[in-house]
Amino acid sequence: MMAKQRIRHLFPGSNTAAGFVGFFQDLQRQSGRTVILKGGPGVGKSTLMGQVGKHFEEKGMDVNYYHCSGDPDSLDVVWAPAADFLILDGTAPHIVDPKYPGARDGILNLGVCLDEGQMAAQAAEIEQISQAISGCYARAYRYLSAAKALRADAAAVYDAALDRKARRDIQRQLSSLLPSGPEGGEDHIFAQAITWKGVLQEIDSILADNVCCIDAPWGFDIDSLLRQVWAAAGQSRLRRTACHDPLDALGLAHVIAGNTLFTTAVLLDAPVLAPEFDKGALQKEAQRLAFDKAVYDLTLNQAIDALAEAKQRHDALERYYIDAMDYARLDDIKAEFLNNLP
Repeated sequence: MMAKQRIRHLFPGSNTAAGFVGFFQDLQRQSGRTVILKGGPGVGKSTLMGQVGKHFEEKGMDVNYYHCSGDPDSLDVVWAPAADFLILDGTAPHIVDPKYPGARDGILNLGVCLDEGQMAAQAAEIEQISQAISGCYARAYRYLSAAKALRADAAAVYDAALDRKARRDIQRQLSSLLPSGPEGGEDHIFAQAITWKGVLQEIDSILADNVCCIDAPWGFDIDSLLRQVWAAAGQSRLRRTACHDPLDALGLAHVIAGNTLFTTAVLLDAPVLAPEFDKGALQKEAQRLAFDKAVYDLTLNQAIDALAEAKQRHDALERYYIDAMDYARLDDIKAEFLNNLP
């Protein structure tokens, strides 16, 4: 039976409490051939990546679309694993350069289609808008840092309410669900991201053959359980994917081990494991937990508002680049590139 074509929607980076964090180099490491796009905002990088993805989809290949956390309607990366081909946006804030220029990696600079004279005449306006965008992101990161601290306070409550036996029990249950094979390496990515549209995720697109759902309350440190799954999968040499926490990239939100997804999303028809907390201990801290969650929501929403303002200003910045583009030349460059795809 022919394997079902899989189209996945992920994020190569997220706006986190520590600023923007991305795994672009991790993706580049996995690919045999990488094309890095250069050029300013609005010059057609995302459109070209979408066309590349469509090319491989039409060949029946699996395609991974990695969306931009700054604008989830745009793409930052497209990867066709079977073709061993990766194309990515190598501009700020995720500047990427070729590891083996010419031999394995290449640069396609769409910025050559810009009228630099026109751009130079508008340099002051472009710089002013760019600085305003940076200010919006800095504000968002301050709010996300506050949100992380509030969630950590809730995590301390749940940690105290989960005794050692209860923790061992759920860890044992998780370990029993680890599959055998396939062997392989590891990769790191975000299955969700904090964007100007909110916290976005498409869990359905990363579903594995088997799914284990961990039903835990907001604030519980799910990373403490998933770390064991991650380590055990590594010891068994299983192919594993770490889907990092979009608020704290050092933490894990989901793990794919072999052909099994361990996730905090509760999905229909999937087995559910739930930590057993000391209800009395949680009741004593109910007011504290309610405060943490309420203020967390407020700070997260403030961060999203700041990201939305950054998006509005970015749209204004794009107009300078769009108006200075030679689209006839761009079409010729794109046509030649697409015609030479494997």
